[in-house]
Amino acid sequence: MISGTKIGLGLFLLLFLALALVFLGRAQQSTPGRLSLGSTSDHLSPGPNDPVTNSLATTSPATPTPMVDLPPVSSSANPPSASQVPVLLSQGLQFLEQKRLDDALAKANAAIQAAPQDSDGYELRATIYLEKKLWDQASKDYQTALQFDGKNVLVRFNLADIQFMQKRYAAARPGFVAVEQDPDMGDIASYKVFLCDLLGGQEDVAAKELDAFNQVGSNASYYFANAAWSLYHHKTEDGRGWLTSATNIYPPEKCRFYAISLVNLGYLPLPPPQQ
Repeated sequence: MISGTKIGLGLFLLLFLALALVFLGRAQQSTPGRLSLGSTSDHLSPGPNDPVTNSLATTSPATPTPMVDLPPVSSSANPPSASQVPVLLSQGLQFLEQKRLDDALAKANAAIQAAPQDSDGYELRATIYLEKKLWDQASKDYQTALQFDGKNVLVRFNLADIQFMQKRYAAARPGFVAVEQDPDMGDIASYKVFLCDLLGGQEDVAAKELDAFNQVGSNASYYFANAAWSLYHHKTEDGRGWLTSATNIYPPEKCRFYAISLVNLGYLPLPPPQQ
């Protein structure tokens, strides 16, 4: 394993998915900011009344990691070494963020070549394949990553999410159930189980799960499950209320992580509120 890289990569991939998405309609009547949908790494053109955007505006932007010159990754005479893997991964993540997917893929391939038994390169390459919507390749690399790091909860969650993104809700559900007891990912996993049931034709089961969220009444799943239930039943203003409450309680990064499914399903961004 590459010391210090695995934790940083896992957290970056989590935040990369979270920071890339925004969902909320306007708190007042105005032209809504638009989300340019590609796959998981979309960007926001913010509007003046977006509470998520306003929160982000108070945060200093992260300083990008400087690019480091390396030998050409395709050079058979001078292949990358294991000591270069952290830099290759950092460069690959930067290219991924910039949507330079072929460049990112070259860095991931080089990292795997240099350290074929380290899971980080496979995780990065899988995320690039997700961006390209190459589901089978992404699944294969995530499975390989699990062979070297079987306790990686984020990878297991992502494997289930690949099925979810293809609307294979029955296939996705067991993977989310397996993560529900994790202290970090458990709440979002329970929310995704609820969505699998709601969207997969098991509305009676989803209703019981929603009751369970309501009994707790304090997790992010409580707000987002109620928002999803409202939007699924065409109650836009009720959904807006739940989303507004969530943005008043949780930081933008967490809200966006929960909102990704609603964006990909077409429920978000919301239309302007009715007068």
